[in-house]
Amino acid sequence: MLITKELFKEHISKVTQPLPGSVAMPTHYKLPVKKKYENLNIIDFFLKLVPRANKQVWLEKINTKTLLINGKPATVNSIVKGGDITEHSSAPKTEPEVSNNIQLLYSDDAIIIINKPAPLPMHPSGRFNRNSLTEILKLAFPKEDFKIVHRLDANTTGIVILGRNKEIVKTIGSQFESKQTKKTYLALVEGIPTDDYFNTNTKIGTDKTAGGGRASATDGIDAYTEFKVLERRATINQTLLEVTPHTGRTNQIRLHLAQLGFPIVGDIGYKDSNYFKNNPLTYNTDCLFLHAWKLSFHYQNKNFLIEAPIPKKFNF
Repeated sequence: MLITKELFKEHISKVTQPLPGSVAMPTHYKLPVKKKYENLNIIDFFLKLVPRANKQVWLEKINTKTLLINGKPATVNSIVKGGDITEHSSAPKTEPEVSNNIQLLYSDDAIIIINKPAPLPMHPSGRFNRNSLTEILKLAFPKEDFKIVHRLDANTTGIVILGRNKEIVKTIGSQFESKQTKKTYLALVEGIPTDDYFNTNTKIGTDKTAGGGRASATDGIDAYTEFKVLERRATINQTLLEVTPHTGRTNQIRLHLAQLGFPIVGDIGYKDSNYFKNNPLTYNTDCLFLHAWKLSFHYQNKNFLIEAPIPKKFNF
């Protein structure tokens, strides 16, 4: 099926007016247990994975036999093992609103490339289920099986590649894993850097913070980001940066810039970590000034460069 920009816009519009998550429904969560969490008590496991939920939430689900491990009700003494599948459901509820301004940048018989708006999570997680990119695409194109090649934060706008078959996902995905792709972001930050070029290689921890983000850790995984000043806006104490992440860690750019003393404009939680203690990671509005601007990768035997239009809010 040839997907034109006009057809794509029409199909997305049909399934997002109103948004699919605007009708109250229960959300079913299925969470596999990674090896590193093996031998944890079931309640301790969920307190680690969902730090904003308290112990009473999981006790209540155990008492009502709605918290399952491999399809069987868990008990307060249940111990998880690597490979276990945990399941639970929420009470019927509506989901936070998201942007439906999903734009098609490129399409052929193997891939589609979109310009993702914000806020819009890539896939079901936390408060979002039907109001997520993958679920909206399933509704809009039920005969397709779009697969995510790489990810962006819910509040980050810009380029996302989706594959139309497993083979192309593996082929392009391997380029991300082996760092053969070149990603260029645009970020508007608070403060005025002295240097025109700077970088950081602060390691990032793998454990989630209270809001679901990440923090630096001396024993974390390697992360390297380069920055180039494009424009200093001294009158408002802001700087426009071109950002090149050489690794793809969760929240890497946001965390690195905050630690350097130049938090991204609108990134309340990484500017003040106390924010995430009482608020989720995804902001409810398009407040974050971080845009996945350009992406270069090898495709159809040549170097393929795609660029997403810069959002008007950047005044670039």
